[in-house]
Amino acid sequence: MEGKVGKGTGALDTVPVTVDIDPSKADVGDLAKAAAAAETPHRAKGAPSATLVLPARGVKKTDQAKIRAALKRVKGVDAQASMVGNNQILVKLDDGGGAKLADIKKALAGITKG
Repeated sequence: MEGKVGKGTGALDTVPVTVDIDPSKADVGDLAKAAAAAETPHRAKGAPSATLVLPARGVKKTDQAKIRAALKRVKGVDAQASMVGNNQILVKLDDGGGAKLADIKKALAGITKG
């Protein structure tokens, strides 16, 4: 994967990037590994990482422990760093790769509503 992303804003200089993935060629873990390996001018502040944002209508902050427990056994996911957002689940992908979108969705199937 190649591309260039400018400097972000805020205390962490984060930059949201939307990426379309062809699952026959790569998966979300491949993206996480590539992001973590990217050379950035401000790498000393923190290496780049990837977080998968999944829509989850009706999910509340009180569901966070349940979501982390569901993600705990999913390869390539940092369950403890994953969290609930505004009708979405933010799944922190492990920098080493290995995560599969299908496995993540399966783990969250009983919790998410769409």
